[in-house]
Amino acid sequence: MDNILKVIDSVTTDKQVKSIINSLNDNQEKSKNWLIERSKEYFTFFNRPKVCVAAGWYGSLAYKLKDYIGDCLTRNIDEIITFDKDPQCQVIGEKLYKGITFITAEIEHFNFITYDIVICTSCEHLEQEVIDGMLKRVKKGALVILQSNNYFSIKEHINCHNSVEEFEKTLHLEKILYKDSLKLEHCDRYMVIGL
Repeated sequence: MDNILKVIDSVTTDKQVKSIINSLNDNQEKSKNWLIERSKEYFTFFNRPKVCVAAGWYGSLAYKLKDYIGDCLTRNIDEIITFDKDPQCQVIGEKLYKGITFITAEIEHFNFITYDIVICTSCEHLEQEVIDGMLKRVKKGALVILQSNNYFSIKEHINCHNSVEEFEKTLHLEKILYKDSLKLEHCDRYMVIGL
């Protein structure tokens, strides 16, 4: 993927094209696959869950989840939506991933209360107050799956952490079901699953 990004850099300055390609880079794919692998047992807590992927970019994770859960688990998803504050994510995502519901919305104003499973893999991009507010608006008993990292050198990463334990302490979840780190090329990816 790094080679593809270098080639793209050499032929275009179009930020949207680069963003679409980057949404499928090796680290993104590994992080999403890890999330599915480690969280699948918790999805069985719910019969026909409603799933929300917050700040979901172009919808790759929502698409993978729908495909995986629909094929491999006895409980189908009742609804899966993904949203991002950038309206272009919805426009592009609807072309890339059929069968996924896209919404353009900001986390600060989104109503999470009807969702059984709430996922956000972009915590490093969000101010802590935004994450705190999101978690306060998730219904009691909902499964929450969150990812962050220690990739401090990227300007847009405004909320990184030094360890998964440090990340977990910022979340104030009632019960932690799983937490771990995934070693990636330039950073460690952290994941916390809880209620």
